Amino acid sequence: MRKSLFTIAITFLLSFVSVSAETLKPTSWSSYGVSFLAPADIIVDDDSEEGYTISNSNITINVQLLNGEGLKKTEFKSSLQHISDEDNVTVQSDITEIDLTHFFGAYLTGNCETDQCLYSYLTVKDNSCSFYISIIYKPSNAYDAIKIIRSFKLDE
Repeated sequence: MRKSLFTIAITFLLSFVSVSAETLKPTSWSSYGVSFLAPADIIVDDDSEEGYTISNSNITINVQLLNGEGLKKTEFKSSLQHISDEDNVTVQSDITEIDLTHFFGAYLTGNCETDQCLYSYLTVKDNSCSFYISIIYKPSNAYDAIKIIRSFKLDE
């Protein structure tokens, strides 16, 4: 009896995970040659030199080029903390540093009004420029938000 209840619980959990996960595919902000994974059913809301915003009913991704030279690693934590405080992000995670193929950066997650959010800064490793990325998502898409931010790269 216990084994069958356990099997039913695992089957239910697996079906929930597969339903809530987005199918991700590569997308590119051609103005700056930046690529990353995004939901397969995205709608492009803005594709200009000022920003790249895409969304579906579960996730909104906004990428912006920061003016001036790139942020330095030592500035990530204070900048992320400042912007999340300005936006009244609650239940903030610790800031996680990431080292990607073309970028180094950091991100934090938290609650933004009714949804969850991920805020990140990524700087090209040659320090030529930096990007601010915000991902607003439903709680069931938390894994996707992390996967998206870790997929950023420069087009080659």
